[in-house]
Amino acid sequence: MARLLVVSLFLAPWMVAVFPVRAEKTEFAFFEKHIRPVLVERCYECHSTESGKSKGGLRLDTRDGWARGGDSGPALVPGKPADSLLLGALAHDPDLPEMPPKERLPDEVIGHFRAWIADGAPDPRTAPPAAADGGKTGIDVEEGRRFWAFQPRVVSPPPPVKRPDWPRGEIDRFLLASMEENGLSPAPPADPIALARRLTFDLTGLPPTPEEIDRFVTEAGGDFDAAADALVDRLLESPRFGEKWARHWLDLARYADSNGGDINLTFPHAWRYRDYTIDAFNRDKPFDRFIREQIAGDLLPHASLARQTEQMIATGFLIIGPKMLSERDKEKMHLDIADEQIDTIGRAFLGMTLGCARCHDHKFDPVPTEDYYALAGILRSTVTGDGIRMNNVNVSGWIERELPVPNAQRAMIDRHRREIEALAEKISTTKSRIATLEKSGAPLGIVVDDTEAEKRGEWKTSTNFPRFFGAGYLHDLNTGKGEKSVTWRATIPADGEYEIRVSYVAASDRAGTAPYRVRHAGGETRVAVDQTQKGEIDGQWAVLGRFPFKQGMVADLTLFNAATSGFVMADAARFVSVAELEKEPSGGSETLDAERENLTRLDDEMRRLEASAPEVPKAMAAADRAPEEVGDQAIRLRGEPANLGSVVPRGFLQVASRPGGARPAAIPAGESGRRELADWIASPENPLTARVTVNRLWRQVFGEGLVRSVDNFGTLGDRPSHPELLDWLAEDFVAHGWSVKHTLRRLLRSRAYRQSAANPDAARADPENRWLARQNRRALPAESIRDAMLAASGELDLSPPGSSVSHLDEQAIANTAKQRESAQSDSDRHRSLYLPLVRGDMPAFLEIFDMANPDMSAGQRAATTVPSQALLMLNSPLVHDLATALAERTAGALNATEGRVDPDAAIAVFYRRVLGRTPGDYELSNARAYLAELEAEEAMSETEALASLARVLFGSTEFRFLE
Repeated sequence: MARLLVVSLFLAPWMVAVFPVRAEKTEFAFFEKHIRPVLVERCYECHSTESGKSKGGLRLDTRDGWARGGDSGPALVPGKPADSLLLGALAHDPDLPEMPPKERLPDEVIGHFRAWIADGAPDPRTAPPAAADGGKTGIDVEEGRRFWAFQPRVVSPPPPVKRPDWPRGEIDRFLLASMEENGLSPAPPADPIALARRLTFDLTGLPPTPEEIDRFVTEAGGDFDAAADALVDRLLESPRFGEKWARHWLDLARYADSNGGDINLTFPHAWRYRDYTIDAFNRDKPFDRFIREQIAGDLLPHASLARQTEQMIATGFLIIGPKMLSERDKEKMHLDIADEQIDTIGRAFLGMTLGCARCHDHKFDPVPTEDYYALAGILRSTVTGDGIRMNNVNVSGWIERELPVPNAQRAMIDRHRREIEALAEKISTTKSRIATLEKSGAPLGIVVDDTEAEKRGEWKTSTNFPRFFGAGYLHDLNTGKGEKSVTWRATIPADGEYEIRVSYVAASDRAGTAPYRVRHAGGETRVAVDQTQKGEIDGQWAVLGRFPFKQGMVADLTLFNAATSGFVMADAARFVSVAELEKEPSGGSETLDAERENLTRLDDEMRRLEASAPEVPKAMAAADRAPEEVGDQAIRLRGEPANLGSVVPRGFLQVASRPGGARPAAIPAGESGRRELADWIASPENPLTARVTVNRLWRQVFGEGLVRSVDNFGTLGDRPSHPELLDWLAEDFVAHGWSVKHTLRRLLRSRAYRQSAANPDAARADPENRWLARQNRRALPAESIRDAMLAASGELDLSPPGSSVSHLDEQAIANTAKQRESAQSDSDRHRSLYLPLVRGDMPAFLEIFDMANPDMSAGQRAATTVPSQALLMLNSPLVHDLATALAERTAGALNATEGRVDPDAAIAVFYRRVLGRTPGDYELSNARAYLAELEAEEAMSETEALASLARVLFGSTEFRFLE
């Protein structure tokens, strides 16, 4: 009988249907971003109408083309990657023709094709693309302006209603008029406990405490609306508000703490942008200011160092997206970065899919390719990438700028920097003298370079890193472990001991235990070298030891890559007679030794100086290029970097810039145009920005937007269910200083928001709840589920941690298990907002509960109900730990006598802390029997049984949903 408790509370959410959550129409976004550009660049040359070629009878420039296929049949089978010939050809399956020939596509690109096919291969191309002419467009922009989203806002008064006593304001009057028109009546007010949970989760992302619920229930017994209004005001002023609402924006900003992509490097300073966003929502920064700062904060005037710092940090918005940092074609890389920025700006601020216009005019919206490249010119005139990473010229970096500091601190930083520079000059001079002294004598020992060594397996020659011997060095590509070796051999000229030294290029991704084998007169010796650390001689040569050899013997030194983790490096080997080491070089051994001692002292001094460096705060912050580097962009025909069309002046979307209205400011020569772009987006006259923003706010508290496709206000998106209300809200938002808190207060004060989710008549008549005659039942977001468990168990740490990735190396995920394990930890008790968001290694708990993918801007998350969620709640170490913590705290708080806890009291505490209410008689009886059965039949301790009950409640529908 007691086990029914588990079935009813825990398994039910995954066995019964929940209220449907409508997916947004973004099925073509993935194709446009990841598939079409590859087809255009790598496939159309041999398989398109424009090229006049269809090798193998296959054309890939339309959906019908791949569906019909070529000589071997359909090129792909939607939903079945394994049965799709195209995927095998791209992977260079030996049984299929190679596509493209000669050069295989990167694994990541092939993975995109696999995911696209698995998702049904959505493809909007119904006809071959028209030949691009480099700038002329067939789009009628003026006709496009007739679409509702590009029309100016029209403010209409709320219509009359039959029940004037129900509305509390304009929002309710608009909604009630629609209900009455459709024969519906609103639901009754929500239960006070349900409303307290709804308001608290919606505004702070955390559950109300039992004490807060008691206070609200008491106050609501007097004046329900006044009590709810007061609760809204308290929650809006909570510092937890900014954390909750920043998370929504960070989904749109595709925030992460690492780059992802091909080289997944850590973003050590991304957290400053995250904290800027939290502070912006807590202080209710006007949203138009919020927009301007993120696009052009570094260019805006500022009255203080604090304001300048804040504005610089805000521009991290442009930089934190994923990038292919090791792309060899740097022009393509920069175009791809600008494309990602355009796509994010379009989705986040304008609700538009602008990335679709990179290769051709937008297929659905009135956005010609020239508009895309007008924006690209602005972003290509902006510095967001800078330098190299990993000491590798092939790995590009991103810009990190020093933040402004008070004059006294700046003087200290500059003084320390001058000391570093002066010491570095001394070290350089000393090394030069040592090199001169070494060269003035006889060559030291026998040197065998990697070019003379015997190699087994595939080794790659490189010159990417400095300080190598000879023409270059080798590495094992970090592959084929146990299959590769390098052997250096030298004929020994005389009996005696020889010191063996090896040269390699050190870096953090090298092997920590590179195994060398020395065969000498005394037998065989194995030595491991940590190639992540520089050699002890000149930072280049590591000493393996001294070994005996006989005259005429062939010294044999072998480096293996077996049992290694990281890149194994092979450069030169040096065999030096100990007797030779003790001879005086022509430069004088005393002089040489003195210089070497001096270098050691200088190196030690440099380490001390670097360790004592004053903190120099940095941020990912954009900057304009030098005036001579600023410029307009040429259209790339079919999106190909080298295929240039006409040059397009920098500018904005024509369709949202209405003739006769306020014209966007001209972009001054020598400036990027970011400031003008920010002003255009944040203009009250922009037809999109305010509408998109208030629709996002509505969606977060009502469960669906007035425009349900919150990220797409284009022609493929949904029309607004209440267009007059949307425009009224947008106009009110702008009129009240673009205040997010003002608009949220309006929404949450409405009777519509405070309705019950139960209204059977309305549910039958309007199953999608378009007319809002009831509240939507909503699942908690992933972060709130985790945070609510932390709060209920008493384990929640509300302190802001600063950086979430300070424990990670330069490469967030390397090819080692150790690195992968270090990114996430179940022991972290901070709010989920502060967990390290490493692309490719996101927190598993949050991913399973539909956290947004940080590779793309997302205003609406997926909503799934799948068995893996139930399995996670059953088996997650985090859930077990928090359930045990709740059990132990409850037992301690109840002051158990004679080693026992009153089960009824413990059950009541659990229900109050987890669900916010007291258990009913039936629930109490079932829970009591459940605990007794676990102790009697499963031989559980009292604490273990209580923890099991806690897990049942954590897994219940009621815990994870808002009514």
